Amino acid sequence: MRVFVENQRFRQWWLVIIAAILILGISLSIFYEYQDHGILGSGIVSLAIVIFIFGMLFSLKLETRINAEGVFTQFQPLPFFQKKFYWNQIEKIYVRTYSPLTEYGGWGVRGFGKAKAYNVSGDKGIQIVTKDGYRFLIGTKKPEKARKVIERMLNKNKLR
Repeated sequence: MRVFVENQRFRQWWLVIIAAILILGISLSIFYEYQDHGILGSGIVSLAIVIFIFGMLFSLKLETRINAEGVFTQFQPLPFFQKKFYWNQIEKIYVRTYSPLTEYGGWGVRGFGKAKAYNVSGDKGIQIVTKDGYRFLIGTKKPEKARKVIERMLNKNKLR
């Protein structure tokens, strides 16, 4: 395998249930308010906000690519959440198991200072440590494929 490409989206069952319950609850509130008073109040605004937030969350896609140039990741469609690590910048890179809640406080764009993470779900990730001490973790659902490509690139670039 010459290139590793992975796309992940927020599609956890519990997230879908939360969205459905909120949208249903607000919709019922709007319905009963309209039946009782004949007006549409602030419930419409609340419903629009909830739909917008979950729509944005479900449209996010974590793209990861490992190739001969380096490791690249981005939360699409947000161009400011993009990271590029070229092989000559990387001190260490490996696949590991991590604890999203205790190490990073959850999923998404996480971390402060010199330790950050982009993750969507699960507890497997590609750990990158740069030569200047910056630590970055990218969540993956394909740890074995990532490990194989990383090993191949490390051997090719003589980074052991």
